[in-house]
Amino acid sequence: MDTYTENFQLKNEQKTRKDLIDPALEKVGWLSKYIKEEVNSVKSDFKNKDFILFKGEPEHGVDRFIDYLLLDEDNSVLAIIEAKRFSKNPEKGRIQARTYSKDIEGQIGIKVPFFLTNGAKWFFIDEEGIERKVSGPFSQEDLKRRREIHKKSRDPAVVKVNHRIVDRPRSIKIVRELSEHFSKGHRTALVHMATGTGKTRVAMAIIDLLRNANVVRNVLFIADRIALVEQTKTSGFEQFFTEPIADLREGFKNTARLYVSTVQTLMGGKHEKMYEKFSPAFFDLIVFDEAHRSIYDKNNHIQQYFDAIMIGLTATPRERESQSTFELFGCREGKPTVEYSYEDAIRDGVLVPYRAEALQTKVLELGIYGGELNKRLKTQLRRQEEDPDTFEVTGSDFDRIFMDDKTNELIIREFMDRCYKSNEGKPAKTIFFCASQRHARQVKKVFGELFPKLSADVQAITSDMYRAEDEVKRFKISSEPRIAISVGMLDTGVDIPEVCNLVFVKPVFSNVRFWQMLGRGTRNFKSCKHPEWLPNGDKKDFLIFDFTIGGYSNLRIHLESEGVPEKEPQKSVMVKIFENRANLLDKSLTESQKNIISNKIMGSINSLDEGSFIVREKLPIIEQVKSNSSYLENYVNELKDEISSLMILEPGSNSTVSSFILKTENLFGFILARNHEEIGKLRSYVSYMLRNILTKDNLNDIKMKRDEILRAMQNQFWEDLAFEDVEFLVRELAPLMKYFEPERKEIIQSDAPDFIMSREQFVKEVEEDPKIKEFLEGNNIIWKIKEGQGITSPELLELERELNIRKPGLTIDNVQKHQNKDFIIFLREIIGLSRTEDPKALIEKRFSQFIIEKSQYSSRQIDFLLLLRRMFADRKHIELGDLAEPPLSDEHPLDIFEIGELERIVDCCNRIKMC
Repeated sequence: MDTYTENFQLKNEQKTRKDLIDPALEKVGWLSKYIKEEVNSVKSDFKNKDFILFKGEPEHGVDRFIDYLLLDEDNSVLAIIEAKRFSKNPEKGRIQARTYSKDIEGQIGIKVPFFLTNGAKWFFIDEEGIERKVSGPFSQEDLKRRREIHKKSRDPAVVKVNHRIVDRPRSIKIVRELSEHFSKGHRTALVHMATGTGKTRVAMAIIDLLRNANVVRNVLFIADRIALVEQTKTSGFEQFFTEPIADLREGFKNTARLYVSTVQTLMGGKHEKMYEKFSPAFFDLIVFDEAHRSIYDKNNHIQQYFDAIMIGLTATPRERESQSTFELFGCREGKPTVEYSYEDAIRDGVLVPYRAEALQTKVLELGIYGGELNKRLKTQLRRQEEDPDTFEVTGSDFDRIFMDDKTNELIIREFMDRCYKSNEGKPAKTIFFCASQRHARQVKKVFGELFPKLSADVQAITSDMYRAEDEVKRFKISSEPRIAISVGMLDTGVDIPEVCNLVFVKPVFSNVRFWQMLGRGTRNFKSCKHPEWLPNGDKKDFLIFDFTIGGYSNLRIHLESEGVPEKEPQKSVMVKIFENRANLLDKSLTESQKNIISNKIMGSINSLDEGSFIVREKLPIIEQVKSNSSYLENYVNELKDEISSLMILEPGSNSTVSSFILKTENLFGFILARNHEEIGKLRSYVSYMLRNILTKDNLNDIKMKRDEILRAMQNQFWEDLAFEDVEFLVRELAPLMKYFEPERKEIIQSDAPDFIMSREQFVKEVEEDPKIKEFLEGNNIIWKIKEGQGITSPELLELERELNIRKPGLTIDNVQKHQNKDFIIFLREIIGLSRTEDPKALIEKRFSQFIIEKSQYSSRQIDFLLLLRRMFADRKHIELGDLAEPPLSDEHPLDIFEIGELERIVDCCNRIKMC
């Protein structure tokens, strides 16, 4: 029997309980008096809370003993834990736990949830039998809350949608679909809604519905951008809920029901990440607004830690969404749970389409060659200590290596010539997306030189500017400024419906970010509060100017092609360092070399927090490696495949320090390969870094290590470089790299002449919904409209019913309310007719001809008929029962007409040809 097997057998069930399960219970606040071990599930009286414990003499074939019974403060049963020893699969205890649960249920008539664990892994089976892996046991308070929720919950599929929160037909339908989805027991959902279609309101509505159904109580909304959290807090929770909201950015709090946070906040904490301060079951519902993509939680630890219903909100078009996102929220076949695409939103009139142009300029496309410049520009380069005869930069070097104000001037003039303007001649609300903060300031400067009178209307808004949020607020609510020159701050989370122009002077490599940026312009006219800022007081579409840089066209990449695949999360530097060390164990090492590498690896493993749920799940392999630390070369695959990912929990003290270690430790491999060329390259890097920190000789840390720094810069140090020398660099000098300050090279100013080389047009054209299109081609009522025969009110209602079946929400009332368009005009548009007469005027004219003009009515009767005419022209239908409802009933029609005459009038209405 090997050492590993012996050690594993020592970890029997009792040791597992003492070392792993008991501490896990203590961590979430359990007091020992509410935990009963070895409870007889057959002979205990659970109704009267009289528990019979194991006494060492079981009645074979009769007695059954529960490993852990978790109790409420009144000693009522909350849950069971079935424990297996460390080396066993915890799922082997499922049938046992079910039996115990049924024993208790038979006495108290209540289903009892249970946990399965071996101390490393935990599984939970709730009252409905829904199974899932969890990060650990739940607190007493959370089990009590969830028991109450289970007792009082209603089927969310039958709970009403709050129309105060969502009133658009499509939004109502999405909330209803989500409620039906959760009604079936699903615990994850992915909501795809194009930017501007009301994701936040839908989120608030489903939260409201699930709370009213008593399915959830504690709710957390997470985003990875401050603006999105602020928007949710103020325009979401505070607008639609009356109770206090806990903003975790202001500090940890666990006494509220509604919470907001950034991912960064939850992942923060020196000794314990904030999210781990909550019990795994503290939140019943978590909403992620694109937060699942965050680089701050690229391993999705937050989602793994909490046991909650989880909803992902995304605006990324389905075909550009990553497969991992679908998998994360349990969506099969690459389809979100519910979807409202940009195309559908345009068809519904909720969003507007774009008209876009990709522009290539000579400088941004081809760059600058010093030899082609005139004398003045060559002199300009020489003054910046650049040789014009050898100076060459590519278009992609714009704002990285060089700046050209002639190009900025060309961009601004092109924009001013072609942008949407309001009636007083100023540009409509516009966002310039610039390459950097420096570039934004430069564009602002050139704008002021070209158009001095617009200086106040053009403002750079960047995060390095004091009180930048004040300018964002002015841009949103005031006419001035009209043009915001932004870097990052206006990409997302800022709702300014009046924006009519977007200018891209930067490559956007993320599909997610591009569609968020494009969404700044998609809001429709109805959303706008200031029509005076719009072109001709209206907004039917918006403009995009995309200046390609180095051949990279945002429009071509993100609109025409499949888009740039979203980058897989990069491994952290600490993970890479650990993997590199593990790989070295596969090399032919001397005993001394092996000891150096093994000690480094074991140092990282021993520093792991075994209380972390991420680490705890890997404890079996960690124990195995620790017990065989002298033979790590036998565990290279385990180190890389199982343990290396845990090193993300060890972020390192400083990114420059970690990067220095990662690069410097490559020397180990180069020493073994005797690769002197690569050693020479790394020597140059190390010497450069050491020279940089040596200039900080006023710091005590540098003074004390001066001799060591100088030693590492000598030729003698690098001759016959050994593992011990590399270890010296890492151990003694790497920590000093926190004082490294990169040399800042000034951007070269070269104002070479520039011109437009080419233009490429992109227009968002949305075809009618295929279901509607097919219906239109074969419908007899539609044929009558096309032929100019006109249709009556009953025929229009029949048409409405058919359209609503194919596209829920497509009704007369919804079209006229939400698209601000007469339903008959809407029909003409989808059919493709070019008639321009006003439908209401036509209906009122025919109403007068058939009803008023053909009869002798009193003035009071005519007043009533004029009111009826107006309502009929608007609603397109009238029934006798409508006369008994306000405002028609307010005129007391039965006092001025016989019932037979009213029936005749309604019948005449139904025979009027409307279009």
